[in-house]
Amino acid sequence: MMEHTKRLLRAFFELSQTHRAFGDVFSVIGVREPQPAASEAFVKFADAHRNIEKFGINLLKTIKPMLNDLNTYLNKAIPDTKLTIKKYLDVKFEYLSYCLKVKEMDDEEYSSIALGEPLYRVSTGNYEYRLILRCRQEARARFAKMRKDVLEKIELLDQKHVQDIVFQLQRFVSAMSKYDDQCYEVLKEADIFPIEVDLAHTTLAYGQNDLFTDEEEDLEKRKVEDKEEKLIDDA
Repeated sequence: MMEHTKRLLRAFFELSQTHRAFGDVFSVIGVREPQPAASEAFVKFADAHRNIEKFGINLLKTIKPMLNDLNTYLNKAIPDTKLTIKKYLDVKFEYLSYCLKVKEMDDEEYSSIALGEPLYRVSTGNYEYRLILRCRQEARARFAKMRKDVLEKIELLDQKHVQDIVFQLQRFVSAMSKYDDQCYEVLKEADIFPIEVDLAHTTLAYGQNDLFTDEEEDLEKRKVEDKEEKLIDDA
């Protein structure tokens, strides 16, 4: 899901850069168009595409915190809960081991009593048995504490999964819906077609002074890539 969302945002960024490029081209055409009506129409259409580019950037800025929250959930909350569960299982194994040892020693005492044979550790104060009981008591306390911690973290994780994920998805859908509505409104207002253009005067005039060299194209490309990394990859 995270990778899919990142790819989606990257695609939106590239789309917004395309809209900006369209806006720049239409702006140049509008400035050089000798027909006043056509010039105004092209400039209006250029402004519409530039506004769409701004809407796209705002969309990325709105959705980026969602990625940060999801990243925290996936890379911090879940691993931390897994680590706590692992520690809980180790403590549980230790506690059950002491319980089993106590049972074995109790069975050993019952057998010796039934056979009428004295047990050496009992006759010498049964220190080992009392030590195991003390260790079992301490292990039980650690087990109870870890069990409580695990239950609390699992409950919090489940609540975050049920509530926070739903909230993030709703925010994502709302941002997308707002972006679509804004694009629709700005394009609706920029209904400039048909456009009357005198091709005899303009066909050979466009683009003659706006030729880019390879170095300029590389520079523009690097600027776009830097901006893209800043908007997306920080998530």
